[in-house]
Amino acid sequence: MLYFAYGSNLDSEQMRSRCPGCHDVGLAALRDHRLSFPRHSDDWDGGVGSPALAHGHDLWGYLYDITDQDKAELDRYEGWIAPDDPGNAYLPETITVDLVRPDDDSPPRRVRALTYIARATEAKLPSRRYLDVILKGARARALPEEYLAELNVLPVADPEVPST
Repeated sequence: MLYFAYGSNLDSEQMRSRCPGCHDVGLAALRDHRLSFPRHSDDWDGGVGSPALAHGHDLWGYLYDITDQDKAELDRYEGWIAPDDPGNAYLPETITVDLVRPDDDSPPRRVRALTYIARATEAKLPSRRYLDVILKGARARALPEEYLAELNVLPVADPEVPST
């Protein structure tokens, strides 16, 4: 099954540690969406990403072909427990993306893919650490320069200063 990564799973090292059976497919865009940070994560010390409707914008990401076992691991990492469970952090959704640069040199095309949509808790700025992982993956995957520039200027949460 195809999986669209748009956040920290753009980082191939992280993705391969979570989903060792995955295979690269190519660069993709979710049209009329942008990256938002509607959910707080203690693990990342700030907001974590999710697609948000935004007419005229593109959310760039990367497609992987994943196994059923990889999907089960992603469910666990993304905090999906079961349908309608109030404890779900992210919800798996099937979306349509434009595969604009397939790694196998096949023609660009629209495809259906799995992604995860955050259940909003409290919109927060991302931590520098989280945004740096996204940027690392985005650069390695050669996402468009304009998109990289947008990511580079996103505000980040100030690190907490320990009280003395």
